Amino acid sequence: MTNPCLDCPTQQSCCRELHGLTVSQTEYDRHFKAHEDTITVFRKGALLEIWAKDGGGCPNWNGQCAVYETRPMDCDLYPFTIGNVFESPDEVYVTYHKRTGCPLVTEIVQAQSEAQALLEQFFAVNFPDRKISVVYDEGAVRLKHLAKRVVHKLKGRQPKTQVS
Repeated sequence: MTNPCLDCPTQQSCCRELHGLTVSQTEYDRHFKAHEDTITVFRKGALLEIWAKDGGGCPNWNGQCAVYETRPMDCDLYPFTIGNVFESPDEVYVTYHKRTGCPLVTEIVQAQSEAQALLEQFFAVNFPDRKISVVYDEGAVRLKHLAKRVVHKLKGRQPKTQVS
């Protein structure tokens, strides 16, 4: 599989500025555990969110992706991006979108149905005991998820806790 991002004419921040990458514990252990000194990790329910400590790039990026063949789902999903993940005891509600400045988006974009299936599979594996709702974030759906976000915050839930 060829990485089309190697032909990026503008050096976008996708891998060069790691911020908010959502991964499972398995993906973290496989690709990021050895790089704990260069990343900050937040637990978001059953998932982890990864940020570069210095605002820099992914520790697996050295001019190309060192883990491209087995990259995390969130990387494989690109140029679609996970928006919000709301967990309740019975359901996990996930939004995703395709708002990106990627100049190669027309060459690397997968069908929305493929992105939807990838997300549904990922969340079903990581939340096997819950109903999974994956929704594309546009128009009225965007307003609905923003309302869920407000309710979530008003209930005093803290969605991120740093992993030490």
